[in-house]
Amino acid sequence: MLYLVAMKPYQSAMLNNYVISNETFYSALIIAVFIFSDSTPELNIKLGAGVVLISSIFLLIFANLIMIIAMLIMGKQRLKNQINMAKMKRAEKELMEEEEEEERTLR
Repeated sequence: MLYLVAMKPYQSAMLNNYVISNETFYSALIIAVFIFSDSTPELNIKLGAGVVLISSIFLLIFANLIMIIAMLIMGKQRLKNQINMAKMKRAEKELMEEEEEEERTLR
């Protein structure tokens, strides 16, 4: 999760946000399954974990459906244009960082 937030490995911001949201829902699922199991004997806590479990499953399905619809609406060419723009922005950012680092070493 920290790697996804820090590095943003996917080529467009939309894909990065989609994967981060999926990872968040997966994390909630894992925690809820652990609490929902026999680790806690209290019924109220298990009820809350069940609600979180069902909610995160529905949010996963919802996020995936939204992403599929968004990809269909955007189309191939528009997605490629977004990826190219993101690559250019990333390259510009890296160039600026390199220039700043060179200035620091010169001082």
